[in-house]
Amino acid sequence: MAPSSTKGDGVRPRSDPEWHSVAAPGADLPAALRGTVGPERVLQALQDLERIKSRHAGWMRDVHVDLVRRLNRDAGSGQAPEPFDESMWHRGAHLDVLRGNPLVERIGTGLTTLAAAAADLATSADTSGKLPTEAFTRCLDEAVEIAAGLQQLISETWNLLASIDPLTGLGNRPAMLRRLAIESDRHARENQPCCVAMLDLDHFKTVNDTHGHVVGDTVLRSVASLLAASVRPYDAVFRYGGEEFLLCLPNADLRTAWAIAERLRLKVAGWSIPIAKGAELRTSVSTGIAPLSSAQSVEATLERADAALYAAKSRGRNCVVVRNA
Repeated sequence: MAPSSTKGDGVRPRSDPEWHSVAAPGADLPAALRGTVGPERVLQALQDLERIKSRHAGWMRDVHVDLVRRLNRDAGSGQAPEPFDESMWHRGAHLDVLRGNPLVERIGTGLTTLAAAAADLATSADTSGKLPTEAFTRCLDEAVEIAAGLQQLISETWNLLASIDPLTGLGNRPAMLRRLAIESDRHARENQPCCVAMLDLDHFKTVNDTHGHVVGDTVLRSVASLLAASVRPYDAVFRYGGEEFLLCLPNADLRTAWAIAERLRLKVAGWSIPIAKGAELRTSVSTGIAPLSSAQSVEATLERADAALYAAKSRGRNCVVVRNA
C-alpha cells in the first residue's frame, strides 16, 4: 500500500487531537442510521409495532366490554381481560431500530399508566357502580395517545426503511442529502462548522475481479460496519454509491475533520476482513474533505470533496486530502 500523505491544501493537521470532546449539536438522524441496521431488522421492527398496535386495540376493546359488564352488575357474563403484556414493548427489534426516539419511552410509560388506570376504573365500577368521569376521560385520552404514537412510529419506521442502503445498512443517498441540507441550514443559523468527507475503497475493482462480487459485498459491509462504529455519536456515515462512502461531520472544522478521517484511514488499513475458506483480505481508503457552507450549495460541497478525493487518489491512494473553501 502507498504510505499515508498528511498534505492538505493549506491545512496543517494538529497532533493527537482531542476530537472526542466536541459537544454534540443534536441528533437529526434516526438512531438506526448511526449504525449498520439492515433492512431485515427494520422490517422486524415494523412487525413488532404492528403486533403491539393490534394487541393494544384488542385489549382496549376488552377493557371497555369488561367495564360495561361490571357497571351492569353482570358478573357471570364474562371474564376480566388479561392484563396487557407490557413486556411486548420492552423487548424486540423496534427498541434497537428506534433507539433515541422520544416516542419509545413515552409509549412505554403510557402503557404502564394505562394498565393502572384501567384497573382503577374496574375497581370503581365494582364498588360504586360508577366510573369517575375525569378518570375515565384520562384513561381514554391515554389510550388514544398511545395508539397515535404507535401509528407515528410505524410511519417513521417505513420512512427509515426507505432511507437505508440494503447492502450495508448505512443511510443511502437521499438520506445523506437530507442530512447535509439540515447541517447547511444549521451553519446558516449558528455559523457552526461542518465538514464532508468522501471515502473511496482503493483498488476495489481488483477485489471484485479477483475474488468475485460476493467477496466484494463482504468487504463493503465490513468497512461500513467499521466506519459506523468508529465515528463520533453524532456523525453520520452514508453509502454514497459503489465503493464510496460519505461522512457528515457536524461541529468539525477542517483540522478536526482531518483528524477523524486520518483515524478512520488507519483503522481501515489495519482491518482484516475474513473471506471464503478462512482467508483474510485487507483494504485501504482514500479520502477527500471539504467544508460545508451555507454560502454554497450542498452539491458544490460534494464536488469539492470529490475533487479532494481525486487528489488523494493521484497522490498514491491510502491518504487524506483536505480542500479549503
